[in-house]
Amino acid sequence: MQQGAYQYANLVMAGLSIYLLIMLAVGWWSHKQIRNSTDFIIAGRRLPLFLTTGTLFATWFCGGTLMGTAAQSYLFGNQGVIFDPWGSTLSLLLTGLIFARLIRRGGYLTVIDFFDLRYGKKMGLLAALVQVVAEIGWVGGQLVAFGVILQLFAGIPVFWGITLSCAVLIIYTYLGGMWSVTVTDLLQTGMIIAGAAVLLFTVVPQAGGWEHLFASAGNRAGIPARALVPTEEHGYLGYFGLPGWFYYLGAWLSTGLGDIPSQDLAQRLLAAKNERVASWSAIIAAALYLTVGMVPVLLGSIMYGLNPELTIAETEMILPYLAINYLPPVLTVIFAVALVAALMSSSDSALLAASSVIGCNLLRYFKPDADSRLILKVTRLCIPFIAISSLLIACYAQTIYMLAVISWSLILVGLFAPYAAGYFWKKCNQSGAVAALVGGLISWILAIVYLMHRVTMAANLGAVEAGVVQMDWAIWDAVYIGSIPAFAVSVLLMITVSLATQKKDPPRPLVDINGHPFQP
Repeated sequence: MQQGAYQYANLVMAGLSIYLLIMLAVGWWSHKQIRNSTDFIIAGRRLPLFLTTGTLFATWFCGGTLMGTAAQSYLFGNQGVIFDPWGSTLSLLLTGLIFARLIRRGGYLTVIDFFDLRYGKKMGLLAALVQVVAEIGWVGGQLVAFGVILQLFAGIPVFWGITLSCAVLIIYTYLGGMWSVTVTDLLQTGMIIAGAAVLLFTVVPQAGGWEHLFASAGNRAGIPARALVPTEEHGYLGYFGLPGWFYYLGAWLSTGLGDIPSQDLAQRLLAAKNERVASWSAIIAAALYLTVGMVPVLLGSIMYGLNPELTIAETEMILPYLAINYLPPVLTVIFAVALVAALMSSSDSALLAASSVIGCNLLRYFKPDADSRLILKVTRLCIPFIAISSLLIACYAQTIYMLAVISWSLILVGLFAPYAAGYFWKKCNQSGAVAALVGGLISWILAIVYLMHRVTMAANLGAVEAGVVQMDWAIWDAVYIGSIPAFAVSVLLMITVSLATQKKDPPRPLVDINGHPFQP
């Protein structure tokens, strides 16, 4: 199908316009709920179970989960989607079972408050910089998805589609902060579930029914469709031995552990009205996430059966293509809005997360006497800055799934070890935490360079075109394979440096936002 040739493009654009106007209206309403920086950053710690669950699900269920997962399922089957939805489900489950009650008990405003109070300002500053960079990459991935949707449905160039979405995000996030994000997330959760259900239960009967789907499920790489572990014939995504197992672990842990110390997750848990709500909302969101997240996996497999000759670029348009060709116009509008809802719900969360870290933490490192009014002002002003930075990245690196996942690999190799140790190991100190962060990131970069030259370029020679290295895949493969040895280095440095510097750098106790010690 030619881009922009959809017969009912005007109807789809009308539906999207109405949806975006509703988001702006919610932003205006939420603006009236903001009295101080606590309201803006964590909704005054007043979110009940249904709102906390909705915002957790919608934040994680992004454009990458829908469009990127369908593409990866088409190319590699279940092995291709371990990052998401499997890894993200693991993240939410571990959070609900272990970490949610701990960070909520701390009563912090941001996750950086934890690093600051547990280790010191040096670690807090480094952790803040990592968080901001990761969130910018995450927003970039979602903006790409928006551009792809508008390009396919209306022939609008990707750049202008990305720019439009960026403008709407800036306005309603700037106005209402966490209140705006939470309410829109709840609406977006409903749209996502409705859109996914509509497409799945319409397309499956037309593609031969459920029995045919499960009997004939396939993918471009020829990997067994339901394989969750490396296989003898295919390894993991074509890698064997140690690189294959490193890649497999990287797929699970980049999101499975890398999401846990992230600001956008912490922000929702801190906004919950108590520890119980924080924990149960994450557990419920995990179950909901896996259930809905398997829809694009199945649709990617269906698309391979219908058309096994798509180009790599075309695979990221699988879901819009199925909607256009298999749904009646009204349902196509619903699904198009659901796609937009998925990416908007993640983008606004990441925008607010990065801006909160700058306004609440980085500001106070340079202006310790900043009051709530100044924090609120700076946090709001950072929203367009973060959005524009993400816009530039999105226009340069126009890939959805990889931009979304690499952000959490960055946090995995730099922040997870200090985060987990800070709760459960009394001997960890700032020297160990800084060494874990810096050493993890440096070893990750070195591993990527080494793997690119020795392993991944060779593995991707002829992967798409005979005699040609698929450079995008070689780079991303190195990123994820290299994250596992880098993570191991981070953990090792956390332990050894902390033990070696106990006298020089005495460990700080685990305390809440008011400086009161508490037990995990």
